[in-house]
Amino acid sequence: MLPERLSGREWIPLPARAPLQEKRIPLRQRANILSLPQAEVTKLTNAFRALKTSGAYDDFIRRHMTAMNTPTPAGAESNAGHSGPIFLPWHRACLWELETMLIAAAPAGTTPIAGIPYWAWEVEARLNAGNPRRSKLWTPAYLGGDGDMAAGNRVLNGPFADWQALIWNNSTRSFNRRTSAGLIRLLGRDSAGSSTLPDENQIADLMTYTTYDRPPYNKSSTSSFRNRLEGWLGGPRLHNQVHRWVAGDMLVGTSPNDPVFWLHHANVDRLWWTWQSAATPRRPYAPTNASAGTSYAGQRADDVMTSLLWSGWTPNGVQDISTLHDAQTAGTPGYSYI
Repeated sequence: MLPERLSGREWIPLPARAPLQEKRIPLRQRANILSLPQAEVTKLTNAFRALKTSGAYDDFIRRHMTAMNTPTPAGAESNAGHSGPIFLPWHRACLWELETMLIAAAPAGTTPIAGIPYWAWEVEARLNAGNPRRSKLWTPAYLGGDGDMAAGNRVLNGPFADWQALIWNNSTRSFNRRTSAGLIRLLGRDSAGSSTLPDENQIADLMTYTTYDRPPYNKSSTSSFRNRLEGWLGGPRLHNQVHRWVAGDMLVGTSPNDPVFWLHHANVDRLWWTWQSAATPRRPYAPTNASAGTSYAGQRADDVMTSLLWSGWTPNGVQDISTLHDAQTAGTPGYSYI
């Protein structure tokens, strides 16, 4: 069965395409986008465009914003997908759901993407003589360039030049579509953002943390791998720093408007998996339901994660990427990073 999208209170099927089952691969493979042949990059951007056309893409933006607007537990500064232990599991599950739809978006009779690629932002400065804005990622053949200052910092080239972003209006508590086409980017030049990307020294530091998370399980947690990677501890660092460097649409709760969001979070997920796998048995999630009381409800290992397509995701259920699946993809292998 094809994935569906939520519009209001009704489930609306995506446009008919070849059955997902015919497009499954033994194990999804997520590669560095800059190592992919151009044909595979085009296949990816075409899949993004197909989801945007169907409306399914904008539903991911809505769910992400809803997660940010849902304090978890009630009254906490952490929410259903950020600023707490749930940050990494929630985005791992969300990436899987988006990846499933990208695979299903391939036209009948064609080979789908092998998996959603990652953007290894930590090496960009080294590869581009200290200027990551020169990366081929920011060219029309990939994700389009930096925003044009003469056009309100809108991106005027590349595969998403005609996209109209979905914006959250906090006053009316509703979504509105930007009237002008073009995503907004200010690569490394927003005074309210970051002028540099994280580098390999930050990654080396990150891997010295041996505990997933610690009380109070929020932005204030110290000696916490999750909080260091999310970028609050000693920040802005790593995840947060990348959002601030891309800036524009990536600075707000509707950040999935820019498809680089997914490549960025695939890299964050890759770093988490590298850290998990650095010990035997794999380094565990924290807190467990047994170790944390109801004051941390919604952030514990066996608590159901919300604002996702599938209602069965828990942090414990996404710990092993080689067996990851939801109800729709049950019985299939997960994914690997190459």
